[in-house]
Amino acid sequence: MHSGNEPQGSDADEFGSDAEERFGQLFHLIGDAVVEFELVDRTPVVRATNPAFEEIFGYDRERVRGESLNEFIIPDEHDGQAESFDERTARGEENHAIVNRQTASGVREFLYRGVPYERQSGQFGFAIYSDITEQRRYEQHIQVIHRILRHNLRNDLSVILGAASQIRAATGDRRVHELAEMVDRHAKTLELLGEETRTLEKILTSEQQPCPIGLATLARGIAGSVDRDWPEASVATDLPETVVVEAIPEIESAIEGLVENAVIHNTGDPDVEVRGKRGGNRAVLEIVDDGPGIPKHELTPLLDGTEITQLQHGSGLGLWLARCAVEASDGGIEYERTGDGRSIIRLLFPPAGN
Repeated sequence: MHSGNEPQGSDADEFGSDAEERFGQLFHLIGDAVVEFELVDRTPVVRATNPAFEEIFGYDRERVRGESLNEFIIPDEHDGQAESFDERTARGEENHAIVNRQTASGVREFLYRGVPYERQSGQFGFAIYSDITEQRRYEQHIQVIHRILRHNLRNDLSVILGAASQIRAATGDRRVHELAEMVDRHAKTLELLGEETRTLEKILTSEQQPCPIGLATLARGIAGSVDRDWPEASVATDLPETVVVEAIPEIESAIEGLVENAVIHNTGDPDVEVRGKRGGNRAVLEIVDDGPGIPKHELTPLLDGTEITQLQHGSGLGLWLARCAVEASDGGIEYERTGDGRSIIRLLFPPAGN
């Protein structure tokens, strides 16, 4: 098939050799499909392709060279989108989008980047395609699984918590009462884990922008919520109203999770204080409790920068969530065990307005 869009003589070979000369092994060894094209009457005409293009799209380079790229890889229902990209290229503008493209074996999903450039003979560009089909399917499957798990976990835990509460109220047997309290405590731990998972998923899969957040108001709200759920706990706050920080919205869930963990893992009557101040170029929020302290293996996320994929069974998701939320807010996190047997988790933030 020849469209008459090939340059005269050996110019077609020169486009491929020019690409190789300009970009060397990058053009040939890069794992993404790359096409060098020339805009001819606003149509991208193929001048060179790399081996990855042939492998991923399944079209032989000699078959597509000199032809309209759109005729081979644009599904009919996406003609308008392709024309819009070609218009942008003609104006010298880059393109960046997730697109569906036709391959010899069917339609697949790609991350597309279009890079225009000019030569004396006309307007040219590179189309770079990263195949993300399997990645996107995996992400969609994970999202569905998470939704189902969260829904079932929330519903079943509501039943368990309700039953434990009724058992405690109805029984006069001390041992039965203790077992009901144990069921209640572990059910609340699972409930918290579900909320932490949802918040962590949101932080990791979306780009949240820090915004001004008043720590005093936030802390009071968290203290009130924890006091309602755990009447046996004492949660006090001590933060000036002037402590306003730059942080992502999910920081509230992260701090609430830290306070709840301090209560849940304290076998006595928990005494927790959320305090803070502003000093110099940073603001500090501290969660102080009188519990047994955090086991060393659960401190791994704070001490050595371990990635979540490396965490061992039993490591604290709440700490990792806090670290992710604080780092996304351009801050830091520390842990201290004091001489009088208290634990301090210290969150450092950039103050708002700096």
